[in-house]
Parts: sequence; C-alpha cells; structure tokens
Amino acid sequence: MGTTTKRVGAAFASMFATTMLLVACTSGGAGGDDSEPSTPVASGPTATATATPVADSPVTELGVDCAGLLSAETAGAFDASWTPRDYYDRDSVRPSDYAIAQEGGLSCTWNDGGSSDGKNNPTGGGGYSGLLVQVLPHAGDTWPRFVEIYGDDPDGRCFGDETFRGCTFDQLVGDSWVSIIATEFAPSVEATSEQRFAPVVAEVTEVVSSADVVDDPWPLGGPARPWSCVADAALEREALGAGDDLFVLTPGGGWSVYAAAWSRAVATSCSILDDTTPYSSESVLAGGAWALDQRIEFGLLDPDTAVSVPGLADGDRAYRSCSATECVTDLVLGDDWARLTVDRATVPDTEAASERLVEGYVARAAAAV
Repeated sequence: MGTTTKRVGAAFASMFATTMLLVACTSGGAGGDDSEPSTPVASGPTATATATPVADSPVTELGVDCAGLLSAETAGAFDASWTPRDYYDRDSVRPSDYAIAQEGGLSCTWNDGGSSDGKNNPTGGGGYSGLLVQVLPHAGDTWPRFVEIYGDDPDGRCFGDETFRGCTFDQLVGDSWVSIIATEFAPSVEATSEQRFAPVVAEVTEVVSSADVVDDPWPLGGPARPWSCVADAALEREALGAGDDLFVLTPGGGWSVYAAAWSRAVATSCSILDDTTPYSSESVLAGGAWALDQRIEFGLLDPDTAVSVPGLADGDRAYRSCSATECVTDLVLGDDWARLTVDRATVPDTEAASERLVEGYVARAAAAV
C-alpha cells in the first residue's frame, strides 16, 4: 500500500482504536488513500489525460495468500482440529473486519469450525479453538504505539492453565506488522505451549521477511464519513423508540494491528446503548463497497435479501436479513459499505424499527454530501 505519506487516516488513529485490541488482528487488502489515482498522459501535442481504472478490489500487497503464509501441516501439528477456513465466512463479520484487506494485508485462520468473531474470540456461547494470523504491510509508522503501550516481546508469549490456553505474537517484520493469536488449543504432555507455538511463528515470519511487498494503495477510502456514528444518537432514539439515556459508544483505549488498519482505512464502529444494554450497532468501511460485493460473489450474502429504502441514490443498494436475535441491514452508499444491526432483545417490533433506522440513516448520509 502507499508509503506513510500517502496513507489516509493517521489523524484518526486514536479515534478508532478498539477496546479489545490486545488480541485483535485483521486481514489483507489494499490501503485507503484520499489522493486521486494517477493520471498518465501520452506524449505529443494532442495528448489527452486518461484516468487510471480502479480495480474491482484491493490487492494483497504481500504477494502471498493464506496457504503460502502458513502450511496446513504446521497449523495441524499445533492442534489437530485446526483446518484452513475463510476468515470472512462468519455471520458476525463487520465492514471494519475488512480494513486489513483494504490496506493490502492478510487475515487467515485455521480453526475447529466453531463460532468466533474477527479477533479469534469464541461467540454464541459455544466452544472455539483456532489460530488467527494477520499481516499488515507498510506498518512501520503505526507499530511504535503498540510497543509504547504493551512493550516489545519478540518471541511472543503463552498463558493459561487447564481451563484455558492461549498464545500471542506481535512483531514488526521488515515494514509489515505480524500478529498471531492461538486460542484454546488442545493440551499436550509432549511439549509446552511455547514449543508448539514456535514453529508457527518461525514459518510465518520467514515468509513475511522474504515477501516482495508492493505499494498499491486502494484509492476509494477516507476521509471519515460525517454521517457515521454521530454522537448525539438522535436518529437512534427516534427510530428505535428509546429514551433520552441512549448514547453512542465508540471503542477506544487499546492498540493492535486491527486498530492500525482501522485508522488507515478509515473504518468506524460503534454501539448504541442505554447504560450497558445494547440497542443497535453500526460499522462502516470507507471505500469498502467492494467487500460487500465480494461477500455476495462468494455466497456469504444472499442477493435476494435486497430491499428498497426511500431516498437511496441511483446505484446504491440495501440488503436486510432478520434472525431470532437481530435484524441486519447492509448498505452500499456510493463507494462505502455500512452495516446497521438492531437487537431484538431490547427493540420491540424489530423489523419496523430497523426500517425506520435505515431510512433515517440514508437521509442523514445524503444530507452530508
């Protein structure tokens, strides 16, 4: 992705850090850049400018995919239940989970098939065991903040007891941030956790250190969208039928490869709460419409869930699906992807409330243009 002078979002870094970033990581893609794509001009007196076409999606700037980053055999030697899986094949995925991909990096997982979030934590109350490897290229300017907060541990660390086991590794390899998280792996009497973790770290860091990293930034990102995670929560109070105590909580206070990618790609995420009770949530990836289209292409989102929303501009789209626990609406607004979630447990007549929220959200976005 671009050099640090071309990267978008340095000014937003502290704003979009996340609270759960000690164990956070994200995935690969190309980076946000609010400069215009270069416009090559042919030589000669009658030359005319020709805009450089934008690719369908960001590129992985590392020149390697997940299978090349770590072999299935090495992951399986750590825990026999771990097999390669698509990091994005989750119902709980958020636009911000694609920030590493938009910034040219990789997010790769080998796990037991249990339910997890974007940071390798179990979800849904079930068991989960897995390995998450994330690599963010061109991260030399964001890495020092991690060291300042958490210190530098070049060998990683393992922790836990018979009830829980985990290992983490964060290190700058060349100019790429490598983050590795192992969660709840099977116990072993033949080797310590550190001994089992070491081959994973060695293989990943060797691949990254020898990678031919390119600089191919994604041109459709930042700046931050003024219609995202608006602090007064007026729209949410009206649409969800909530009281004056409803407020918008934007995560903050930690730093990780996940947060570094957020800040560069200008991703936002927030929860709408009454005290600690969730009502809804929002996540936006500036320039991230490509990621939603990719989910449709890969069969991870059903195009038949498309819905009409008053006020949507030509070319913009909306998709809604409701489960026993929530209603989720995905929006394509220009080049951006926004996801709005409404909680059934706290919002009565959830479908109607979701419709009101989305209609007001589209109007707010249109008014901010």
